[in-house]
Amino acid sequence: VLLSPLSAFGKQPKAAPVVAMFGGECQGVPFRPSPRLERLIQKTKQREISPCEGPFCQAAFIYDLNGDGGNEYFVRLRCGATGNCTWGVFSDSPARLRGTFTAWFFYIHRRVRGWSALSTYTREGGDQGVIATLTNRRRAYIQTSERTERGYYGNPQPFLKRMGVPKCDVSGAAQPDKELIESEAFH
Repeated sequence: VLLSPLSAFGKQPKAAPVVAMFGGECQGVPFRPSPRLERLIQKTKQREISPCEGPFCQAAFIYDLNGDGGNEYFVRLRCGATGNCTWGVFSDSPARLRGTFTAWFFYIHRRVRGWSALSTYTREGGDQGVIATLTNRRRAYIQTSERTERGYYGNPQPFLKRMGVPKCDVSGAAQPDKELIESEAFH
């Protein structure tokens, strides 16, 4: 377990507000990767024990994580029975794998320097889940912190209650919950 960085006063730095949330049962949007990116995605999926297949796995969530005007693509590599998936973060031009993580839901924070940080929630069953933070170092996402959270009577999933869950539109693409994003839960 990696610990998050502490400030000079022994407190965790405040996370940047969340600007988008994805995952769960939202399908994502169909996309046509370049031939090189398609080969990289297929090669990355082949490394998984049970690679994700079918229409649900051909979609992606799309977001510009570094503000360069080019999108990054969150693609399902493998999914399990609890709803958690292993995701690949890809960019195109040139085709690159920026990192992988496992989560049910994931949250993109407002970019502070360079690349946006990510928070993830991995469902473990019942009222328990793992919350992780990923940051981009040298153009690759790595996990920088992790903690397990267990709910309690009256609030079975505190993190999800605080952060919210993605809302899917008719096409299956996750839509940011503007009301939650503007609330104090993300600041």
